[in-house]
Amino acid sequence: MLTTGEITVDQASNTVLSFVDSGSPSESYETIILVHGNSFSNAVFKRLVSRSKEYNIRIMALNRRGYAGSTPYNPYEESIITNEQVHSDEDKRQFFEQRGIEILRFIDQIIQRFDLPPISNFEGYQVGGTALLGWSLGIAFTLAAIANVDSDSISDETRKRLNAHLRAHILLEPAVITIGLNLPKDFWAPTHDPLIPASARASLFIHLITCYYDYDKETISARDQAGILSTVAPSPSRIPSMYTLTDKERTEIVTPLPQDMHFSHVLQEPLREWYLKACFDEKLRSSLALKNMTVWHVSGDRSYPFIWPAYWLVQEDDRKAGQGESGRFVRFKLMEGCNHFMHWDEPDKTMSTFKDIFNSSYT
Repeated sequence: MLTTGEITVDQASNTVLSFVDSGSPSESYETIILVHGNSFSNAVFKRLVSRSKEYNIRIMALNRRGYAGSTPYNPYEESIITNEQVHSDEDKRQFFEQRGIEILRFIDQIIQRFDLPPISNFEGYQVGGTALLGWSLGIAFTLAAIANVDSDSISDETRKRLNAHLRAHILLEPAVITIGLNLPKDFWAPTHDPLIPASARASLFIHLITCYYDYDKETISARDQAGILSTVAPSPSRIPSMYTLTDKERTEIVTPLPQDMHFSHVLQEPLREWYLKACFDEKLRSSLALKNMTVWHVSGDRSYPFIWPAYWLVQEDDRKAGQGESGRFVRFKLMEGCNHFMHWDEPDKTMSTFKDIFNSSYT
């Protein structure tokens, strides 16, 4: 049964993050805490909620700052995103670090308030515990959280609870901009096209990112970035996710915020640093809070073109960090036939993928 609530993540400013919760599917289960992306609220995960009991996974999806029920950014915070020239790099770094701290406090308080099942051992396999999932732009926020788990703002008690609960960090559909890199120069994006009226760019982007795309198998196997990025026309073989929403669902889910279009650019430098730290810093990954956590990169093979360069780049970073060994730091899953909205169009396949991730953890 879907319920809603809020968690206070900063007592001094009374900052809250709202969330939806599927409730406990059984007495012993796994939990996923999900962070939504650009222009789409946590309601985009609602089709997963109804499958919670079937897959024995509790779904808890927060709304980021500025979205329904969560505290808006104050004028100073908003100016960091929208008026970057007047703020120092340190201002931007501190702003983004605080967003990660808020996510960590949210997780810690959720664990305590709902007495979530900790990680335990059953016949050599891990059961229970919690995964943190960032989808699309939401990955920037989960990376900021994981990378700052060693912050002085996080107590040792919180780190102990994370040690007992945090099993996985799932990067669901990262683009190159969410790992701190620029879009390739030869990639056409409506948000950067001066021939498209500024007022229409965000709307066009929202439509295109919900489409399906057909890629040549040889292009994929050859890791042909130019070939991938030239695939700008959506496939006619399946209706875009946007067009499957009712008017009520569209009102609830599609809530574009101007600052979301600026995040990855304005905060690129700390985001790149925290991506590398959260995924590949061996000291951090072996620390008390994260020693039980695996990292997964999950993408759909019919998603928007800028997903593929990120998939290959993270694989390269993983091999480099592992000194030629793949999968030591990040594990990978491709979801066949899925686009950027697999959790909406293919909720059973998505929940099954999550279950596979949990089932792959062993002691």
